[in-house]
Amino acid sequence: MPGRYSYTSPWSRGNDPWFRVGQVDVTTTVGLIALGIISVFIWAIEGASHQVSLKLLLNPEKVQEGEIWRLITWPFMNQVSFWTIFLFFIIYMLGNQLENLMGRRPFFYLLLALTLLPALVVTLVSLTSSSPTYIYGLRYVELGILIAFAAQFPFARFWPGIPAWGLVSVIVGLQFLDALSMRSGLHALTLLTVTVTALIGMRSFGYATDLHWIPSISLFNRGTSQPQQKSKRQGRKWARKNHLRSVTDLQYRSAEKEIDQILDQVGESGIESLSNEQRKRLEQHSKNLRNRRKP
Repeated sequence: MPGRYSYTSPWSRGNDPWFRVGQVDVTTTVGLIALGIISVFIWAIEGASHQVSLKLLLNPEKVQEGEIWRLITWPFMNQVSFWTIFLFFIIYMLGNQLENLMGRRPFFYLLLALTLLPALVVTLVSLTSSSPTYIYGLRYVELGILIAFAAQFPFARFWPGIPAWGLVSVIVGLQFLDALSMRSGLHALTLLTVTVTALIGMRSFGYATDLHWIPSISLFNRGTSQPQQKSKRQGRKWARKNHLRSVTDLQYRSAEKEIDQILDQVGESGIESLSNEQRKRLEQHSKNLRNRRKP
């Protein structure tokens, strides 16, 4: 299937931002990481009491008492550590790819599902449990992004050449083994909820088409009485509206942005300022343009 063995550069700037702050495009991915970074600073500044952070984590007892916001805010309690920063890096790298592919709104809805559904499951199950249960941090959301990425790009290579499906299988498997070692059924249930949400979410938005065994939910179907042909046309319109772009198109758009930057550098500093690699990229792009224009 085209595109299953490749994906665009994680640093490409093809995403549609919600808004701009100076020169920064605030996409869904950037906004998520910005909130995560703010939560780290809050954790560090507030001291040992952590009064603000403890108001954000998912505490099922507090949710039952009416603090409904905890169902959404629990990912934004993040402790200060190297692994937290590494987690943000993974979210940025892979989240950018998925948002580039899906469009900002579908990707936002996927993140919302990865936040809300596990929180609801934990809260409901905790009603029958006597031991207190808390979940917090972006690690579950990051795991959902990893699973969604591997579902769409199973053969994308990570260092040192490990395919995405293999790496994610190991990570998820280790998480389940950790839950087993701690005899934490609720932890295992949370992992299962994140995994199922990510897989069904990708299928429901029209991706991960190789995974036929995963069910798909018609999220945007408003009725079954319309003729099948009309439904197909509406599906195609929805796909175009929500930026369902092929990997080839993404690569071409990314290359155009890179060439624009090179041309800006030539305009400002002259062609002598270009490195050998930049000259090769410019020549290759000119050749590709000529080939595309040939009948």
